[in-house]
Amino acid sequence: MKKKIFAIDDEKDIREILKVNLLNEGYDVYTFASAEEGREGLKELIPDLILLDIMMDGMDGLDFCKELRSSNTTGNIPIIFLSAKSDEFDKVLGLELGGDDYLTKPFSIKELKSRIKAILRRTGPVMKESKSTVLRYKGVELNSEQYSLKVDSENVKLTKTEFNILSLFMENPEKIFTRDNIIDSVRGHDVFVVDRTIDVHIMNLRKKLGPYKNIITTFSGVGYGFKE
Repeated sequence: MKKKIFAIDDEKDIREILKVNLLNEGYDVYTFASAEEGREGLKELIPDLILLDIMMDGMDGLDFCKELRSSNTTGNIPIIFLSAKSDEFDKVLGLELGGDDYLTKPFSIKELKSRIKAILRRTGPVMKESKSTVLRYKGVELNSEQYSLKVDSENVKLTKTEFNILSLFMENPEKIFTRDNIIDSVRGHDVFVVDRTIDVHIMNLRKKLGPYKNIITTFSGVGYGFKE
């Protein structure tokens, strides 16, 4: 079955470039000129991935991302930001708000295709090949088939990247992972990552784990791991 991609951007030329190139890659592509149009499109169809511009008239991409992440229906859809904002602060902010990746305009179509493939690989059926369908530790329960996290029986929303990092840690207790290890395991070798990306995802995970935040341990000068 073809993967479905929403491309939301207020620049007509970019929408057309994205549609032509991604259709040639075998995806079903749906384009929208605004977050409001994208919201209407989501009432009819849930895509496998969203390409989202940040600076748009009306609701901007960051606010739309927050809206998507707050919904049970759209909370787990992978999001790649496409933006003319190139500062590291803007990239980190996009990731903190729930984006899975961030690509600066003007971007290479070849690079975008690579990033899309990497994200769809790690969010697709391959995750069901985990060592266990459900991973548990005290009040933390991670379900790899449903892409769900429960903390003390309460549902907690995770981005795909956050889910994959936590899954990596819980499947390998006591093992220490460097940032490069984590990037290679959950984002793919062909995906650009800004310096603070992994740290931001770890920070967000700890917040969501609440009373169990300390199970993600920082090993100074080395990296991170899952440890009692």
